[in-house]
Amino acid sequence: MDEILKSVLKEVKPTPADRKRLEQVAAELIGQTNAACAKLDIDAKAMLVGSAARDTWLRSERDIDVFILFPEELPREELERQGLAVAREVAGAKGKEQFAEHPYVTMKFKGFDVDLVPCYDVAKPSEIKSAVDRSPHHQRYITEYLTSELADEVLLTKQFMLGVGCYGSELKVQGFSGYLCELLVSHYGSFEKLVEGASGWKPSTVIDPERSYPDPSEAKRMFEKQPLIVIDPVDASRNVGAAISMQNFATFVRACQDFARGSSRRFFFPKPVRRLSARQIQATLERRGTAVFCVAFSPPDVVPDVLYPQLRKAERTLVTRLTLAGFEVMRSDVWSNSRALILLELAAAKLPRVRTHIGPPVSIEVGNFIRAHLKSKRKFAGPFAGATGQLIFELERERPNSRKVLEQALREHATLGRHVGEAISKSYRIYEGNQIVKLCKDEEVREFISEYLTRCLPWYRSSV
Repeated sequence: MDEILKSVLKEVKPTPADRKRLEQVAAELIGQTNAACAKLDIDAKAMLVGSAARDTWLRSERDIDVFILFPEELPREELERQGLAVAREVAGAKGKEQFAEHPYVTMKFKGFDVDLVPCYDVAKPSEIKSAVDRSPHHQRYITEYLTSELADEVLLTKQFMLGVGCYGSELKVQGFSGYLCELLVSHYGSFEKLVEGASGWKPSTVIDPERSYPDPSEAKRMFEKQPLIVIDPVDASRNVGAAISMQNFATFVRACQDFARGSSRRFFFPKPVRRLSARQIQATLERRGTAVFCVAFSPPDVVPDVLYPQLRKAERTLVTRLTLAGFEVMRSDVWSNSRALILLELAAAKLPRVRTHIGPPVSIEVGNFIRAHLKSKRKFAGPFAGATGQLIFELERERPNSRKVLEQALREHATLGRHVGEAISKSYRIYEGNQIVKLCKDEEVREFISEYLTRCLPWYRSSV
């Protein structure tokens, strides 16, 4: 294993030239931000945070986070106004205003993706006014213990998570953040010990670096139904692992179990998704024999951390409506770039006209049940006693066609999430079966559809 880890580290660790380049660009950005504060006569200062500041960035990462710290007594409206003024002064025409909890500016600068984020310089993390106010405290906490040896272990951890497909806390990914990787390495002491420990994780595992909760059950109650609970050492009211989906939690645990049984570079550098041709996609859809629908529409102009939760809400709503109508939804997914897609795969597109409606058991009065259906125009047969003793009516199904159920649900766009619902209300199109191949003229869509149709844990792709 040592030789594998050494070779991986050599490949992912920034070279001295890489680090020098980042340090120069970061210093220039800090200088420009402080100069902008002085020019605009704004009481604020710049601070470099994140992996770029802690030397835990992968060679493939090109991100720089500059936080603009304001006095905590400044009103929120003024922080937003002054913060954007400073950020715009730095970014100029290259900047793009984004909005999460409050506005910030992104830009490309000398080959790096830069975030300029206003926040409060809060003395106590427990008294933050917005989520981003914790980041300077994270920076101070991590730098207290992070040695160069531990930084290397963080790089191995990040690349492992990237390889197995669960790195990134953004809501599009729902995985492990860089800060969480740093905390896990600190807790376990090395990448190998983390793999060993995570192999035994169960849902609702609690990791509490500062022992903020004397009893782990208290943390489990506080963060109910969250797969991994890692208490933020600078704010005990926050779970650093809150973004992690059960799917990504399970993927990481399985990856650790498999890696412990047999280490390999394929966990760090898996084979890419096999991109199917249009003909292969059509053949695969036909071979599956299922009913596949793809709802396509123009995505709303919001950041991914706003868009993806709403896409998943719309996905859940459509799945629920189809399930309640009697259809078996085998799998579903969402994706967005230049267009947004909600993919739904059903066992069958149509159901029989007749459906079974089961009533109460023999021990319960059934008068209302019988009266409700006895003279119904939708009745085929009933009432009669079934094998379990419950009364049964056989009734005509209201919507045996899944496409009509889907269309009705899409018309009720208010249930699909605010921005996504508004976008769908303006225009959408349903692609069914082989029609989906038309969407695959877009190479990014083709990659998404290919990944869906050939889905496999990344480290197994080499043997498929």
